[in-house]
Amino acid sequence: MPFDGITAKALAIELNQLLSDARIDKIYQPEKYDLVFFLRQPGKQYKLLISANPASPRIHLTERSKQNPNEPPMFCMLLRKHLLGARLISIETPQYERIFSLRFSVVNELGDTLEKRLYVEIMGRHSNIILVNQDDRIHDSILHVDNDMSRVREIMPARPYQLPPEQNKKTPQQILESIANKQLWLLPQALPQSIDRALLDTCQGFSPRLCQEVVDRAGIDKRTRALQLTEYQLTKLNQTIKLILEQIIAGSFEPSLFFIDPITNVPADFHALPLSGFSKSMKTGSVSEAMDRFYGIRDEQNILHQKRQYLAKVITNQLDHTNKKLQIHLSDQQEGEKQETYRQFGDMILSNINETERALREGQDKVSLLNFYDADMRAVDIQLQVNRTAAWNAQNYFRRYNKAKTKYETGSRLAEQDRQDIIWLESLQKAVDNADSVQDLTAIKQEMNTFGLLSKTHDTASRKSILAEMNNQKRLDTINRLNPGKPGKSQIFGSNSNRNNKKRNNKKSTKTGRQESLPPRRWLSSDKIEILAGRNNIQNDQLTLKTANKNDIWLHVQKMPGTHVIIRTAGNELPDSTLLEAAGIAAWFSKAGKSGAGALKLPVDYCPVSHVRKPNGARPGMVIYDQYNTIIVEPLNPQDLEKFFREI
Repeated sequence: MPFDGITAKALAIELNQLLSDARIDKIYQPEKYDLVFFLRQPGKQYKLLISANPASPRIHLTERSKQNPNEPPMFCMLLRKHLLGARLISIETPQYERIFSLRFSVVNELGDTLEKRLYVEIMGRHSNIILVNQDDRIHDSILHVDNDMSRVREIMPARPYQLPPEQNKKTPQQILESIANKQLWLLPQALPQSIDRALLDTCQGFSPRLCQEVVDRAGIDKRTRALQLTEYQLTKLNQTIKLILEQIIAGSFEPSLFFIDPITNVPADFHALPLSGFSKSMKTGSVSEAMDRFYGIRDEQNILHQKRQYLAKVITNQLDHTNKKLQIHLSDQQEGEKQETYRQFGDMILSNINETERALREGQDKVSLLNFYDADMRAVDIQLQVNRTAAWNAQNYFRRYNKAKTKYETGSRLAEQDRQDIIWLESLQKAVDNADSVQDLTAIKQEMNTFGLLSKTHDTASRKSILAEMNNQKRLDTINRLNPGKPGKSQIFGSNSNRNNKKRNNKKSTKTGRQESLPPRRWLSSDKIEILAGRNNIQNDQLTLKTANKNDIWLHVQKMPGTHVIIRTAGNELPDSTLLEAAGIAAWFSKAGKSGAGALKLPVDYCPVSHVRKPNGARPGMVIYDQYNTIIVEPLNPQDLEKFFREI
């Protein structure tokens, strides 16, 4: 957990400076473990987030908003009863523990001023938020801990509140005193441990990452046991930790975010002190800002990961289902290829009906007849149904011919549509992989829902194929509405009433707070020419058929799912460098792009947008094009090309 006792101390100092004597205006509980306090100072308002979530317990000021439930939970109602209108006296942390004591001054029904406390315990899966009265008896807590759960410390209403057991570690002041007196300050029981572990067992408020920082600054191998430290190493260790502890006691904190990957904006850690060992660090104005950005980005990434996993699973299951259907239809098509043989057998039996009747009278189940369809007139054996006439056997082969003919035609048609379904599903799969925001996945989800992949009434055991959905006229009408039309022309969606309905729907979606999808990805090439790339199939259509001009250049990886890329030429001559860069982007956002970057060259087709059109009834993102050229390029990740690109 990045949140250690040192950062907690820095945060408490910071919150005291900002929130001392603030008045509580509102209290919300948007989620099971989260509380939000709105505190007002003269001319200022702050939003304090307190969370006992086992995955990310924390307390800090926040700028982010969460949707509140229609009915507040019981604990939220209790807090409103006791704390609304109260004044925040101070925020304290006992020693350097991750425990925050929020002291409030409240006025009861009789007009008497009382003090109540809200304890916020940041202890991983044992985190809790506890409200106590002036006698330190518990009003209630966000999580109850009875005797069956813990025999050491009960957290239940009316029980006296006790701080968690002390860890018997040394405070920074005690360590500095020992160093000043030239005494060994490491605890005896910690000496057999490795040096980083010994620091963790000795120093109160230190996290494993901060202990590692001390070891690295001192230049000591972390595997070295504390007992094995030489006099020189012990001197370096004392000098290093003394500087850090003096900085902590003086309150000279430098809250920062730390990144493992210098390209991505996903922080790996935060701290009130500068840490080495990361590829990039970014200072923030406060510990709260660092925590708000860290957990906010992490929450967004978790939501993005969960939504991506869910959509990817649905697409993968449907892709497997469609591949199985394709094999069945290909088998039907292969079986139907025997249709001409059945028809020829029927004709041969009728042409040799006497010979066939004689074979049947003799009890034979086959007859050898000359094949007059063969240039060499070779004999062929024809299976017969005994106890039937020759005419019946001939008609049976004609029936089998008609059945095989139908099976061939149907199997061929369904197999081709299965192939189109697979192409579409693979394009969805790639769009999900390329999605870098929740809005991207929402747009993909809407497309999947339009074609029945996420229908609430979709039973897995009796799930219909996408083909059946597509053959329905209502589905075809939906597809036509999603197809914006040809480049440079507007699309008429219907009558005035339909347009009015569309406006009302837009208003309704605005009221419900639904977020609009993001615009296309945008870059400037090294020649300062704008390059656009779609984020999903529907946006690909919008980009190619509505946004782009006829003279712009359209690019797409050849014979493979991928995104549409547009070069905005503005009627000017296109430099080769911009074409190569745009083609590299098209290859990167294709099915084989990311896996093949730097090792695999892919063919990318390009042509003017005027040569791209959409067939009637085609799925979103599916187009046909002509008069194109092909270029072979390596996939190019735009994030790795800072010397060539800058994102708009």
